[in-house]
Amino acid sequence: MQITIIDYTGRKKSLHVSQAEPHTLAQVIFTSGLVPAPPLCSGLGQCGKCRVRFVENAPLPVGSDTLILKEHAIDAGWRLACKHAPEDGMVIEIPENPYVQHVGTVESNNKSLQLAVDLGTTSLHWALLDGKKTIASGSEPNPQMGAGSEIMSRLSFAATESGKTILQDLIVSRIAELIAELTDNSFGNVDSLAIAGNPAMTYLLLGLDTACLATAPYKLTYKGGTIEKIADLPPAYIAPLASPFVGGDLTAGLLSILQDEPEYPFILTDMGTNGEFILALSPDNYIITSVALGPALEGVGLHYGATAGKGIATSYKLAPTGLVPEVMGATYADGISGTGYLALIHALRKINFISNDGLFVEKQSQGMGSRLAERLEVRHGIQHLALPDNMFLSAEDIEEFLKVKAAFTFAFTRVLEAADISASQLKNIYLAGALGEHAGVQDLEGLGFIPAGMGSRVTAVNNTSLQGAELMLIDPTLRNVAEGLTTNCEAVDLTSDPNFTQTFMRHMRFTFI
Repeated sequence: MQITIIDYTGRKKSLHVSQAEPHTLAQVIFTSGLVPAPPLCSGLGQCGKCRVRFVENAPLPVGSDTLILKEHAIDAGWRLACKHAPEDGMVIEIPENPYVQHVGTVESNNKSLQLAVDLGTTSLHWALLDGKKTIASGSEPNPQMGAGSEIMSRLSFAATESGKTILQDLIVSRIAELIAELTDNSFGNVDSLAIAGNPAMTYLLLGLDTACLATAPYKLTYKGGTIEKIADLPPAYIAPLASPFVGGDLTAGLLSILQDEPEYPFILTDMGTNGEFILALSPDNYIITSVALGPALEGVGLHYGATAGKGIATSYKLAPTGLVPEVMGATYADGISGTGYLALIHALRKINFISNDGLFVEKQSQGMGSRLAERLEVRHGIQHLALPDNMFLSAEDIEEFLKVKAAFTFAFTRVLEAADISASQLKNIYLAGALGEHAGVQDLEGLGFIPAGMGSRVTAVNNTSLQGAELMLIDPTLRNVAEGLTTNCEAVDLTSDPNFTQTFMRHMRFTFI
């Protein structure tokens, strides 16, 4: 099967599609390596970022097409690629991807540079080191996003040998391109890497069989803590993995936190697509767990979800005129970040416009609530609240955040129960990742992510995974420390809980339990 892709510059690219594997058109296009993948919603038909235009013979629109796309766009041949199958002879235009990062060449007199990489499910973060000095850094979407935005979709895609090879090639090629861009197309200047990632991303990077992570009983057949030669990349130290779903990203993060000699007990959590938790009881006693949070907190998979950037609403406030967005570098918002959704839902919760159960409260008798109720409408059987800048908040978006909250507090309380301590005994709650740095503590507390009154004990520590990877390059002796940390970890498997469903549903409320 052959289809033709026309990129935003007008260049035509031919793509051969195997009929042996039933992938969606979005997966075929955005794992091809011919065009960069935007942050997608794993085929839910909600984000609209996989939209493409059929030059001719456009397939009939389906429900998600008509919900996301305007009538004139549908008439012009635009469709959501995640809701259609590839067919021989298709000719498709791909819009420009605003998430592509352009990296400039870095000048250094030192011929021995090192690259630290935080390999996340949604994003790739990196820092180029000249000795102990960071001379360049950046982030961009993980190029594997075309296979799906969360871990299980990647593992499903990698279940076949060809799928596994595709995902490995995408990330290895991107790291190689990044090194070339940074060092003016010369590998001579970067002589070593340190890579920290969750187990699934680590296995995909190394081209390992992921069956041990995809089905129970989950286990690690490779535990990291070694230097690996991956294709033509410089030798890469792989941060040690603690359990099948707590990886080198959190090991590196813990290493970074320990440099400041924290008080015990404390919790370190990375609020990414895969939520990972470490409860540190003492320097040699750790309880760990993980839970699938999904990409909603990173602004992915929601109707107007977007990563923070120009023109993106990163927060909302209630004013006498209604909801007012705070927009980065612009007066008009065309997307909402993860922190924006948190602030938006919290603002509506404060006036009881959204219930504890995550439902719109339609019966509003006065004030702001009654004015907002007039902006509620039903589209395709789903309630939507009209927002400024021609956007909307759907009941589905709220439900996604409520699922994230439930998963987060389920894991949070479970590690405390395993240690037989209460939340009030924690000296600190460290929130890692970009969300941890930018999310309002009042929003997290108000929506029940953390116990009421504990906001003062929350510390945003940004990307500790990347910081830990840097430390492993600057001081290789710390690698032994990181490897030792994993031997002192007791893993709590949430999925083995016979009451998992009932417990999860108990947490499906915007209150801390």
